Amino acid sequence: MSEYDDPTIEDDFTTDAYETESTEDYTTEDSTAYADDTYTEDAYAEDTTSDDVYTATADTDIDGDGVNESVSYDADGDGYAETIESDMDGDGWVDTVATDADGDGIAESGFLDTDGDTFLDTVVSDANADGIADTVESDTDADGFIDTVATDADGDGAFESVQTV
Repeated sequence: MSEYDDPTIEDDFTTDAYETESTEDYTTEDSTAYADDTYTEDAYAEDTTSDDVYTATADTDIDGDGVNESVSYDADGDGYAETIESDMDGDGWVDTVATDADGDGIAESGFLDTDGDTFLDTVVSDANADGIADTVESDTDADGFIDTVATDADGDGAFESVQTV
């Protein structure tokens, strides 16, 4: 048991309690030793395995009012936006998020605010990337939980199964 774990010893929080002198903690040389440890945006330019977002671009004026409602994110630095967030109704809240992870121009998943309450309440998935939603999961009663799941197993655009969960 160390003196730090002993409940019978009172801590007075002086520098001598831990057997150090305040002048021994840091010196001028210590503070300048880290001057070269600066990080710039270019420090990770060659790192394509990083989780860092490389670019975020406000790029689409959907309604022509001069305000860009859409932001696209290029997470792997390849020049192609994998995620696009949009404020389609102009209320200042993101109500559509589309993700194209494989970069083929077809979103594999999307999140939508279908009832305008600022909460993304519908998840759309296109597992085979054919442009037709395979699964739609929705919160139809606005309680924050998915309660309806519709699936299109054969990819014809018609849901064969609609379940309330």
